[in-house]
Amino acid sequence: MGLALLFDAMTNANLNGVRLAMRDRQLAREYWAQSVRRYYELMGFGLSANDPVAFVSQQGWTAAGGSDRAQLPITLQPNGITRLDELLVLAMATCALRPTAVFEVGTFMGHATSVLILNAPPESRVYSLDLPPGADKSASESQYLTSDVELVQRRQVGSFVRELGLEDRYRQIYCDSLTFDPAPYARTVELGFIDGAHTRQYVQNDTLKMAVMMADRGLVFWHDYGGRGDFRALTDYLDSLAAHIRIYRVPNTTLAWSPAHEVRKLAGR
Repeated sequence: MGLALLFDAMTNANLNGVRLAMRDRQLAREYWAQSVRRYYELMGFGLSANDPVAFVSQQGWTAAGGSDRAQLPITLQPNGITRLDELLVLAMATCALRPTAVFEVGTFMGHATSVLILNAPPESRVYSLDLPPGADKSASESQYLTSDVELVQRRQVGSFVRELGLEDRYRQIYCDSLTFDPAPYARTVELGFIDGAHTRQYVQNDTLKMAVMMADRGLVFWHDYGGRGDFRALTDYLDSLAAHIRIYRVPNTTLAWSPAHEVRKLAGR
């Protein structure tokens, strides 16, 4: 546990947390991290809360009617990467927005990828970027967190997409996002989801490249906002964007989001 998270955990400590730590230190770290994140949200620190689905409706971007339904795969299981409630937010936003093109940074097993595919129109172009199979990343590299390296080592890129038989509905791109060229996708993407490496270097890189790709209409989502431990740099970076663009959090989740035309203001920075 980092010193910053340890300090936050101590200031928010309670008897239940101590009991959990005596039983399982990893579970205690997760408990403290979630408690601290929720505390900061309830105190009104960080990004303001806003509903992306309501925003889509207010902009008149959706043709969705009362009979439309967001979809989640029945075989979807909690995996500690993207929570089920967060996947539901992505599903609802995708269904409402009906994007012509979707771009995801960070495929991993493909749980979020599958949700994006299922809720986008059949004619939508869906792209997902991840490191090439066999990529050797070390925690000693300054741009990687230990937790990111562990995920890279145990991933099976897009395996869940294949299990659902959706592999023909998207294009898998293998590339380190630091070297990825966004130019061929410039101003075409209407829904972006950033969930790759979590250091500030990568999140900033992925955000600025997404800015190049975004169309006039649409939304960009970021995952893992609000962390006060290893993800503090990610949180601080997204908080800093509020000085330049309109960017919000989805209440009681780790999702942040911004309108596409706002993110495009960052292109070239």
